Amino acid sequence: MSTTASLTYNTFQQHENATYALAILGRNQQELIQEIQRAFKGVASAFDTGSDWQTPRGSYFTPNPQARKGTVAFVYPAAYNSYIGIARNLFRLFPKIYDDPVIASVYNRVANVEKSIYPRSLSKLSKKQLEALEQRLIDDPIAMLESEMGVAGLLSAIMKNYFHIEPQCAFGYSLGETSMILAQGVWTYFHEGSEGLNSSTLFKTQLSGPKNAVRKYWGLPLQESYEGEDFWSTYILLCPVSRVREVLKQENRVYLILINTPEEVAIAGDPEACQRVIQTLNCDAFRAPFNHVIHCEAIRSEYDELVKLNTLPVQNIPNITFYSAAEYQPITINSYSIANNIAKALCQHIDFPRLISRVWQDSARIFVEVGAGSHCSRWISKILKQKEHLAVSLNHRGTDEYTSIIKALAKLVSHRIKMDLSSLYFQVPENSKPNHTVIKTITLDSSEYDSTFLNQQDKKNSNFHLQTLYLKVLKNNS
Repeated sequence: MSTTASLTYNTFQQHENATYALAILGRNQQELIQEIQRAFKGVASAFDTGSDWQTPRGSYFTPNPQARKGTVAFVYPAAYNSYIGIARNLFRLFPKIYDDPVIASVYNRVANVEKSIYPRSLSKLSKKQLEALEQRLIDDPIAMLESEMGVAGLLSAIMKNYFHIEPQCAFGYSLGETSMILAQGVWTYFHEGSEGLNSSTLFKTQLSGPKNAVRKYWGLPLQESYEGEDFWSTYILLCPVSRVREVLKQENRVYLILINTPEEVAIAGDPEACQRVIQTLNCDAFRAPFNHVIHCEAIRSEYDELVKLNTLPVQNIPNITFYSAAEYQPITINSYSIANNIAKALCQHIDFPRLISRVWQDSARIFVEVGAGSHCSRWISKILKQKEHLAVSLNHRGTDEYTSIIKALAKLVSHRIKMDLSSLYFQVPENSKPNHTVIKTITLDSSEYDSTFLNQQDKKNSNFHLQTLYLKVLKNNS
């Protein structure tokens, strides 16, 4: 199997400029044969309909490669998608990332929260115990932020160091802007910023816990710690944005904080007022897993602190355009601009469709979600459903990291993204052929080995030879 895959890759390398490419994925011979058989009909159908062909196992073909029509954008998701066990195998699968300078700069900081992500136990944790640990992680905004930034850095390093995929632009969703700046190596000394984040009261009492920023804005008594029933709730609504805006005019303590798609938004504020909005809209709604205050005017008092925490030494990264939701346009790379853009974006609602539309207008066609989860990819596909594009994610909860990455690479290959896949294959001698079989005659009392390539007649008897050899070994060892 491995030899066949490597020989196929050698052939692929000889046709790197081919217009079309088909990726076949499978875990064993039977699956590969099934995928190949399906591909005969699937590829033909793709040309007839103009639609991409893909299977649940990840095989993929597109008759409309986007790499020749636009550029690659890296998308950095929000900071509240991390989960227990995330990225557990990445260092084992891709050990080169140990040497990446970005990873080196964040490794010690992420190590501070790794016990929250990878809890220890002498016995198997029950489902209830895991749920409690997961909620504890979600309730710790700093741990969520730093773990998500770490995952974004790891996946960015893998794309760069192993597969040589370089984006032409990058942008983030919400706190994903900080992940973007870190993962792309713009910040040169993240340790200082992490120390400031951990020592600041911003995510301890102002935006989380007692949420004193909101208490101050609403004229409520301040608290030193969280006490009693929470006075703030966050909900995801499946409803047109225009309808939500209209109903919110009747409420002064509910805010439109996120527009994910034209049909999906998030609101936050007083729990009773949020419920009134939901009832008036009569739409599907569910409570968000996180409940920190963000993306509304109620936290404008924290603008200066946000600027302070994100003012760090920077270096220019050539050939990449960075976008911010502060003004929905490219940003200038300097400490002042980056810090103020992050602060402004966090103090106002996020209009993700507007950001995606701007980046698409600037020629981005391939969107690679580099971080935890696949929410951004899903939203991008809905926002650009009538426009040419490709949106893939590198992490899916419930799917191992290697499978997620390989499935994403299959799509990128078919869309003709320039990359280096050699790390997935071992080198095969040029004169190797997949149908060569080797039989070794072993003399048990000697260290000498005779190797013989079988001819066609020998191949018919190969089972007999191998079976005989196996029985001889058993007999002499009995």
